[in-house]
Order: sequence, then structure tokens, then C-alpha cells
Amino acid sequence: MSSVPPDIAQNISDEVPECSRNEAYDFNRYALIVYCGTPIAIAGVICNWILFRLFTKSKSTKSPALYLLLLAVLDLLMDLLYIPFFTVDALAIYHKSEFLYHIWHDYAMFVFGLSRLVQFASTYIILCATIERFIVVAEINSLNFLISSTGRFVTIGITFLGVAILRLPAFFEYYITYRPDCPLYENYDYTPLLAGWEHYQMFNFYVMTVLHIFVPFALLLMLNISIVVVTQRKLTGIGWAVTTFIDMPKVSEMIRKESINSNKRRRDELRYATWTMVSIATTYLCCSSLSLFIGILENVWPQNTLLFQEDGSSTKFYTLASDAVSILVAVNSLLRIFVYLLCSPNFRKQLVKEYPCLKCLACGADSDEKTKKIKEEKKLFIGYQNLIMGARVDML
Repeated sequence: MSSVPPDIAQNISDEVPECSRNEAYDFNRYALIVYCGTPIAIAGVICNWILFRLFTKSKSTKSPALYLLLLAVLDLLMDLLYIPFFTVDALAIYHKSEFLYHIWHDYAMFVFGLSRLVQFASTYIILCATIERFIVVAEINSLNFLISSTGRFVTIGITFLGVAILRLPAFFEYYITYRPDCPLYENYDYTPLLAGWEHYQMFNFYVMTVLHIFVPFALLLMLNISIVVVTQRKLTGIGWAVTTFIDMPKVSEMIRKESINSNKRRRDELRYATWTMVSIATTYLCCSSLSLFIGILENVWPQNTLLFQEDGSSTKFYTLASDAVSILVAVNSLLRIFVYLLCSPNFRKQLVKEYPCLKCLACGADSDEKTKKIKEEKKLFIGYQNLIMGARVDML
């Protein structure tokens, strides 16, 4: 069991605090964590392991997919941490398992700190990948270093260093002390270490809450809107370029077809890469909305009755909402593989090649892709007829 430092033990003996009480688990909360959250976390572990295997075999370290590889690793860790932290706690308290109860308190603070660190790093890896996509789409030449292989490693190194420095204190917010004089399930105290310092509480709100929730949310929202707008303009510009080129006199049929095909491939590659990143960021924003709402209530209106009762205990809404936030983190990581399936034909081919048993997952998306291709070919044919007649066609 965890031993108590001499200075903390002296304070405890002087103040003689009451025995601590664990948050109760009624069936609704237990079912939310065990029957809903745990299967999602297990599915996330499997899916992110598949993503990790695929990205490591596709030379991702020398391409923008390096961010997606790191994101798969972080998501895998996040899903793995859900089970020992939330599932085991629910099983121990709800089923009155003394063994699980003691084991959980031996590693709880380490898992808590690690989960904070991993979640923080995951958020900024998404932000880094979105920034790179914006630089590529907007063609900001002055920032070309950031989209090179060396630039990515430098960016990732600085990001992880900053995350480690800012999130390291989370491991030392509390010290779990064992009290043999208290009855079972009330014999562990959370003794504040860093959490007891007023300056750390200010740091936790004004720095960590802002950097972890508000800043990424706002930046991702603005960047994604910008990416969509700029991409639409670029694709429209490519359509005009194709039209202008094939309208030029004395251009052979072979050159005309090559121009159409190459520009179509260019449009498709731009569209697939952009929508992949936009979809990843959008799922993050959706799954983080509840966390943003709870964070605002906690820090801006800390005394509101929606979160706390008159005696200072948490309301049922606050408890269930906090559990739902953790489940949404697992949902967000699980959705990654489906985003890649829907947005990237190359990923679907690679997935089926590596895991033939998953062909059913890709067949629906492939059929949609074929339907879309037929429609595009039909549009291209009609457009070619219009061009012969001297009319302009919108290639999109």
C-alpha cells in the first residue's frame, strides 16, 4: 500500500479528518461505464492497433501520415487507460470487490497523470496535422519547413516536450494515503500536494484548462472553416484551368485527355487529404463539446446548482456528464478508422490487402466511390459536349 510521508502524516494526525467517501455507483452510472464505455474502449484498442500496423508499414515517418501514426498510438494508449481507471473502479465499488479496490488505489494517480498527458498530446497532434493541412492548401511558402520531414520531427519534438512539461504536475496533484482505522471503502484519502497550492489551482485553470480545451477548440474550428473555403476555391480554380486549357485551339485529343485525368487526380488527392483531416478535427470538436461545456461551468460558474448540491457534493448530472466526457474521448478515438475508410480510397485498399477479413467494412465505401465515379464520368461527358458547343462547364 501507499505509505504516508512524515509531514503529511503529522498534519493528518493533528487535524483528524473524517473518513473519505467514494462516489456512489448506482446502476445507471455503472451501466454507462461498464456496458457502454468499456466495449467502446475495447473496440478502440482493436481499431487503433490496426491503424498502427497499417501506418507503420506505409513509410508514414516520411509523409504527413506521421501525425496520423502518432495519433493512432496516443488513441491506443487512451483506450487502454480507460479500462484500469474507469472500468476497474466501477467494478470494485459496485460489486464491493476488496481486491480490485486496493489494487485500483495503488496505480490510480499514475494512470490519472498518464491519461491527462496522453489526451493533451493527442489534442495538439490533431492541431499540428490540421495546421500542416492548412499550410498545404493555402500554399504558404514561408512555412514550407513545417511540412518537410525534418520540420515534422521538429514540430513533434517541441510539442511533446511542451506537453510533458505542462502535464507532468498532474502526476503529483494528490497523494493517496491508506487509513487502516477507517472502514473498508472509506479508508483511502486523497491528500492534496500540488492541488493544495493556490498558485497551482490558478495555473490549472488559466493555463491548462485554456490550453487543453479553449485554445485547441477555437483554433481547430477556425482552421477547418478556412481549409474548406480555400480548398473549394482551389478546386474551382483547377476547373477553370482545365476548361481554359482544353478550349485552346490546335490541342490534340491525347493532350486534352491527359490534362483532364491529371487534374482530376490532383483534385481527388487534394479533396481526400483535406476531408480526412477536416473529418478528424470535426469529430474531435463534436466529442469535445460536452467537455467544453463542463469546463466553462466548472471554472466560470463554480457555485452553480447544476454541478454541485448545497452540501458541496456533486450532482447526479455532474457525475454522469464527467463519465460521459471520458466515454466521448474513447468514441473519438474509435471513429478515426471509419473516417479513413470514408475519406481515403488508398487506405481502404491497404486495409483490405492487410486484413482481408475486413473487406465488408470497405465494400460499402467502395460502392459509394464507384457510384460517384460514374456520376463524375457522366458529368465529364456532358461537359465535353458543352465545350464542343462553346459553353463553359463547371468541372466540379
